[in-house]
Amino acid sequence: MTSGLYPIWWGIAAWPVDTFVENNDFTGKTVIPFCTSSSSDLGESGQLLAEMAGTGDWQEGMRFRSGVDAADVQEWVNGLVL
Repeated sequence: MTSGLYPIWWGIAAWPVDTFVENNDFTGKTVIPFCTSSSSDLGESGQLLAEMAGTGDWQEGMRFRSGVDAADVQEWVNGLVL
């Protein structure tokens, strides 16, 4: 499993994340994106990243508020069913 934390800008991943996704092979990986934002929601960012990647099993992600507590993220991770 691969997870990716990224900043989100107006419902899409920040451009440095695009570069990372374009330059890596996710074949055989389950990818669950998650992001932080003080106002934007997840939007289409996960779907757009999956299309950009072209490989991997991209799952629905999660948006956390900026300043999220690590325990909240850990609780979400612990609840993932893979």
